[in-house]
Amino acid sequence: MEQTFDYVIVGAGSAGCVLANRLSEDTNVTVALLEAGPPDRHPFIHIPMGVIHAMVNPKINWMFNTAPQKELGGRQVFTPRGKTLGGSSSINGMVYIRGHRRDYDEWAEAGNAGWAWSDVKPYFLKAENNEQFGGDAHHGKGGPLNVTFIKTPAKIDKTFVEAAETLQYRENKDFNADEMDGFGIHQVTQKNGQRFSTARAYLEPIKNRQNVTILTNAAAARVTLQNKRATGIVLQDGRILHARREVILSAGALVSPKILMLSGIGDGNDLQANGIETIHDLPGVGHNHQDHAAIGMQMKTKSRIPYGFSLEVIPRLAWGIVEYLTGRSGIYSSNMVESGGFIRTRRDLERPDIQYVFTPGYRARPPKMIGYGHGYMMTSVLLRPKSRGQVSLQGPNPAAPPVIDPRFFTAGDDLEVILRGLKEARRIMHAGPFQQYEPSELSPGPDVQSDDQLRAFIRDYAATIFHPVGTCKMGSDDMAVVDARLRVRGIDGLRVVDGAIMPNIVGGNTNAPIIMIGEKAADMIREDARARLAAE
Repeated sequence: MEQTFDYVIVGAGSAGCVLANRLSEDTNVTVALLEAGPPDRHPFIHIPMGVIHAMVNPKINWMFNTAPQKELGGRQVFTPRGKTLGGSSSINGMVYIRGHRRDYDEWAEAGNAGWAWSDVKPYFLKAENNEQFGGDAHHGKGGPLNVTFIKTPAKIDKTFVEAAETLQYRENKDFNADEMDGFGIHQVTQKNGQRFSTARAYLEPIKNRQNVTILTNAAAARVTLQNKRATGIVLQDGRILHARREVILSAGALVSPKILMLSGIGDGNDLQANGIETIHDLPGVGHNHQDHAAIGMQMKTKSRIPYGFSLEVIPRLAWGIVEYLTGRSGIYSSNMVESGGFIRTRRDLERPDIQYVFTPGYRARPPKMIGYGHGYMMTSVLLRPKSRGQVSLQGPNPAAPPVIDPRFFTAGDDLEVILRGLKEARRIMHAGPFQQYEPSELSPGPDVQSDDQLRAFIRDYAATIFHPVGTCKMGSDDMAVVDARLRVRGIDGLRVVDGAIMPNIVGGNTNAPIIMIGEKAADMIREDARARLAAE
């Protein structure tokens, strides 16, 4: 089976769905969108509380693990990624955070023209339909992506904010306004109590467009190339899709570089070692991997008010089903990370270096999500890691998962920054407002007090909050993979449009920024197409 389209997009995730929608607005072009996983019909995708199951469901989740991490005692770190329409936006925590304006200004200052905050902010607004703040200076109204507050946040979320306030932190009612610092309730990508993935936002409205073809269970093997030009995609089942104009890789920071390398684009020595002929020597492919390392501390409570599972709350959980079915509210509308905060661990910093994510219930250690009991959890997230890792191959088989090596805590003061974050989290978690729940510290535990003991705890239990980026970075240096228009350097008709292009990770959740990247890329692709036509 062979088909021909103007654009072939690989990956129906946070960026790919945006591209399929925006590029197909031109009725004179045809677009194919390829997704390795199934359609997004699984019920646990759409029920927000279903994130507990979606994060460990191999039918809709790649269920990746990292390579053993030297600084974490040789542990592998669980790294879920979405494998369904909507990609990771169909299995994530739905938190809507853009990052700090300086994150984007630094991209531009590094030589990436058009990527400063003033350049990208319009695309955040274009994408957004904010139910509470839409139309103000910071938020969009009428865009495809619905953003709102959870209908019925847990009581303990307010306690969390009050606890931070007792330590002189301010309440922040909008993390996407002028300042990120402070503590508050997250906004989420939901609508009427249901997840609003990019599949819901960008694909559902175009399902009847005649110039769009969406193929699920269509895993890419490699890009076809002719005279240093991308001409299409070979799928793992042997099907071939030809691209008249461009092939666009939007398979995510872990899979897009894998596809490039399988296509013979990458570091020649690495390709040869994996039995792949070098078509184009591009040494940066797979390098510059960055992710947000994180460490959680957990409290157990005698109180049954915090979320959890116990015999006493079975009636409440049953009533929650009624609440959700009749009003899309209650516990099942929770994303389980309803609130959070941002702090600077040193006064001389220009922006936050630690993010806090608060879970209003008891959670078992990953990859498990549910345990018996009640409590609350606070996760300290290292926002600006200096450590850089790599994504590589384990041979020429396209069905084999990539080798993911974040190299956590191997550079700079990463460990010391997250240590400061953990120590401050402990102060907040023991603050007076929480005492009404009769808490006791479960982890690190009362016996873990010295800095050395806390460092050991971090090495034993640090994980990630699932924000891999950077593996096909944008730039003009020798290790850059794409230019500022996201074109693969040295190959015509081929772009990467997803979190892989970030030169440096943003200081917050990555879903909203990747949607922005998709919006901006769509405009660039159309501009370049018009320029080519005019030149002809």
